[in-house]
Amino acid sequence: MAKMVGLSRNLKMQWLNKTAELVMEGFSEKEIHDQLNEYLSFEISSPTNLRKTREILMYIWVYENEIGSKLKNEAISIIKDLPEYALEVHWCMMMAAYPVFDDMCKLIGKMSEFQDEIALSQIKQKLYDEWGERTTLFHSVDKLISTLKELNVIHCDKPGRYQIEKHTVRNSRVSAFMVYTMMLVDNSGYYSFAELNNSTYFFPFQYAVEKELLLGDSRLPMKNIGGEISISLNTWCR
Repeated sequence: MAKMVGLSRNLKMQWLNKTAELVMEGFSEKEIHDQLNEYLSFEISSPTNLRKTREILMYIWVYENEIGSKLKNEAISIIKDLPEYALEVHWCMMMAAYPVFDDMCKLIGKMSEFQDEIALSQIKQKLYDEWGERTTLFHSVDKLISTLKELNVIHCDKPGRYQIEKHTVRNSRVSAFMVYTMMLVDNSGYYSFAELNNSTYFFPFQYAVEKELLLGDSRLPMKNIGGEISISLNTWCR
């Protein structure tokens, strides 16, 4: 079965914040549905585009999905306590909801290791190679790029060519949440410190994971494998 693309509309930071705010205030799914309709209608005139945008926001923050359900309570807690890191939390929730977002992040992250400028044509071709040249993907790539621009993690000086805007994470709780999200999404067993600190999923973020942080986080046990320290997910939190 082909993977679902899903992200067919661009998102704005204020829309993600509004959705998370409604979740934090304890509104029901129906109430969030109705309030987002009203909120988005001030910026989106097309009923079809409004519906699609609302459903994407609700899939990220309201509807249950396997990974997002493991993250939501902590995500809400972090935004309440550390609202300056809302972008990082939204990023993690988007990773949990949409595999196409994960693949685009990994792709841009890998490309940025070797080049300072990211070409849209390269992104499209590599995503087509991975997902197939589907109509839904064709429309979604531009929306994904627009979302990254709206979130202020890339900017464009020349048409079709992008540079990354870095954001520094200075809070260990946020860094741990990001790493936990990455390991849930990636589901690849053991990781080294270098892999945790340089995940391509988080290409716009500069963050650091220290041994002391991991020693205090029961979700991320450390093991000595072949003389090297490796980190995995504890079985109870997968």
